[in-house]
Amino acid sequence: MESIDILTGQHVTIRYEAAGLLRRGAALILDYIFIFLYAYTFIYIFLEYSGLSDSIRHLPGGIRYILLAIIFIPIVFYHFIFESLMGGRTPGKIISGIRVTNLDGSTPGLLSYFLRWILLPIDLFPTGIGVGGLFIAFSKNHQRIGDLAAGTIVVRNIKPPKLDLDKDFMEYSDDYQPTFDQVELLSDGQIRFITNMLYDPLNKRAVTSSIEALSAKVKDLLKVESDLDGRTFLETVVRDYNYYAWQGI
Repeated sequence: MESIDILTGQHVTIRYEAAGLLRRGAALILDYIFIFLYAYTFIYIFLEYSGLSDSIRHLPGGIRYILLAIIFIPIVFYHFIFESLMGGRTPGKIISGIRVTNLDGSTPGLLSYFLRWILLPIDLFPTGIGVGGLFIAFSKNHQRIGDLAAGTIVVRNIKPPKLDLDKDFMEYSDDYQPTFDQVELLSDGQIRFITNMLYDPLNKRAVTSSIEALSAKVKDLLKVESDLDGRTFLETVVRDYNYYAWQGI
């Protein structure tokens, strides 16, 4: 699958693996299956068999419409609700292993999720794949119209690479205390970039000369000061980040 290289505001390049049309289509189909199951279970089985549907029919018009609107909110706003509450994921996206992120690797805001949701019917027109499918297949960053308007991309969830270090590097004692709590400000993509620069460089000479510059940028991003040399500082950042990930924080 084609990768996407994104230059962040901190001048750090993050490489994502783009979510392809088939994977995104599978996620969409799964989400519509969940919507159908909700509609069938709640609206048909629950209301019909409980007798509530008859009660609702005899309510005053205004109250009846309000109750019906509440019932249909999860159907109409399904993608907006789930992406907003679950960090760019829906149940279908979770199963398919993809998520929505901003072009700079940060988490989208409500406006971005809203734009994706409101433009989804246009992306699905006229065949369910339609215009959006063409944009995903042929646009530079595989973005549908909603992504372009919101400044988002859909990427695969890739676990951070294992570090090629001494065997006890990732072993934490019970009293381990992270040096830099601010590492939680970094994204998975930024940590992958730092890790690759440290331990899997394409050009060792060029990377060695860039470690101090990268260290300075990370310090500026985290708003921290440290007397550690560049490489040791970055190794500590990666170690602290993985500690928090290991703790599930």
